[in-house]
Amino acid sequence: MILAQPSAEQAADIIAINHLAAAYADAICRGEIDEAVLVYADDGVLRSPTTDDAVGREAIADVIRTATAGMDFVFQTVHLGLVRIDGDRAWARFPITEWGRRGDKCVQFLGLYDDEATRTDDGWRFASRYLAPRTLGRPTGLNGRVLDLSILQDSPLSG
Repeated sequence: MILAQPSAEQAADIIAINHLAAAYADAICRGEIDEAVLVYADDGVLRSPTTDDAVGREAIADVIRTATAGMDFVFQTVHLGLVRIDGDRAWARFPITEWGRRGDKCVQFLGLYDDEATRTDDGWRFASRYLAPRTLGRPTGLNGRVLDLSILQDSPLSG
């Protein structure tokens, strides 16, 4: 799908929404679930075909914690997405790749987030995210040592 060329104002909004998706993936990679759910509006919804709808940040955090319980790591890469702006509402689609490991079991997940975003007093937030799976498999090559990310604490991007 090719979207119309955005105006300068829409381009700023598109960057902000892409930033939300990247902030979510970054927090998930670091295991910071409470931080990850801040990209949702207070009454935001996470939907997927494998879980009941989670409404609100606390419920969304519970679903993510359940899905990632016992994982040595989860590494989510969000790819460039498409964003369409209409005033204070927006729609986006972001392909993702996710790798994880629980003990000696590795997993690779490919999917898409189909998102609706809303402009709030705190900026853009996801009103709804639908996680559409494409494939789930067991890759080889994720059997290396998991390194501690505490080194990132000195980064200018760390709080």
